[in-house]
Amino acid sequence: YYVNIQKTQFCSWKDLLKEFKYFPGMSYFKILVPTTDTVKYTFLLDLLIKAQYNVLYLGETGVGKSVIVQDFLSHDHEELLNKYMNFSAKTTANNLQDLLETLQKKGRGKIGPPSGKKMVFFIDDVNMPQLDRFGSQPPCELLRQAIDQGGFYDLKKLDIKYITSSCFVAACAPPGGGRNEVSPRLFRQFNMFWIPNLSERSMETIFSSILKGFLESSPKPAGLELFSGPIVRASVEIYTKIIKELLPTPAKSHYTFNLRDLSKVIQGILGINYEYLTDKNILVKLWLHETFRVFRDRLVNDKDTDWFNDQVSEKLKEYLQMEWEEQYKDILFAHYHTEEETYEEIQDENAMLNTLSSKLEQYNADEPGAKMNLVFFKDAIGHLARISRIIHQQRGNALLVGPGGSGRQSMARMASYMARFQTFGIKISKDYREKEFHEDIATLLKKVGVED
Repeated sequence: YYVNIQKTQFCSWKDLLKEFKYFPGMSYFKILVPTTDTVKYTFLLDLLIKAQYNVLYLGETGVGKSVIVQDFLSHDHEELLNKYMNFSAKTTANNLQDLLETLQKKGRGKIGPPSGKKMVFFIDDVNMPQLDRFGSQPPCELLRQAIDQGGFYDLKKLDIKYITSSCFVAACAPPGGGRNEVSPRLFRQFNMFWIPNLSERSMETIFSSILKGFLESSPKPAGLELFSGPIVRASVEIYTKIIKELLPTPAKSHYTFNLRDLSKVIQGILGINYEYLTDKNILVKLWLHETFRVFRDRLVNDKDTDWFNDQVSEKLKEYLQMEWEEQYKDILFAHYHTEEETYEEIQDENAMLNTLSSKLEQYNADEPGAKMNLVFFKDAIGHLARISRIIHQQRGNALLVGPGGSGRQSMARMASYMARFQTFGIKISKDYREKEFHEDIATLLKKVGVED
């Protein structure tokens, strides 16, 4: 509940909920489904920022800290301006000072936003900077100084610049996994809120709203939106079972699942064209494929894989009234087996092999200096489908792990070529250092940002 000043009474957060509308073509990562939690934290953020207080959101990875803040700042506020910075292990104090110095001069020794405006600095992953040899984090110390003393020192004139009409919003996850403990001297400057993990009910509300909106937006509705609820409930139960049963061990250190994995299942379903989503059977196959790609592909042995298949089989029967079939184990959706490059199920293996052989011939003709002789056996086709799926997705990044000579580089180059992407590789040598890495990154950024 919150206090409604006008009515002078306690009112439910549900009263502030707005109806969710799905917009086809909208970036998946900009979709925010209103829940009582998001409404509550947005309300408090609005209240504190307008009163010129600093805010810190804490919570586990994937609970929506950054999304809540970015959604609030993206709305039109007459008097609010904002600037965003994402801290990383390599962020320096100079990087933060460059951001702060973008403020306008407001007289002798003062800087700030334009007259009549307030500036909000959003610092994401504020606990990521690595410790220096003295055990401090220079960017965090500069941020503390800017808040505590109201300004920072000019590195050339050595006089202080006071910041006016500005406040800071920060977000971070608990220490661990590259994140460090931050000095209490910094965090005491903020009003801190812990954002808990979503309840199963909230997860179902969010993802079923997105999936239902996607299915209802089809030009030729087939009534498939009725299955959005059962599919999401099954996905949520599989996810909660996985995080309880498949815990990380020294041999399985990558068994770290979070809400982003569950979100990727829904994101994958949204990747299909409406014209190929004609009946329940295709929708269920697509859902099975996405759960396999997101969760099962990370499992390292047959025991874990069989356990996962059993869980999916149970939910398939319980929520969708369908029996498990052996053919579901090897189901594959891909972009590369048709000329239109649409995301659909691979059914005709012979036609697919012909397409792959043709693409390989084209690649060898276009890249005479890097010819490849590939045999498209079952595992190779599966790896191509997985890489192709990832690079076609927004924010799609893949880490390919395997012994030398297993085809990681060949599969990546082939999948990229079929997606009409250019590949850029780094050649590691014994003399390769950070300087060379920066030069390669500069070459890549010029290539994608200037030349193309």
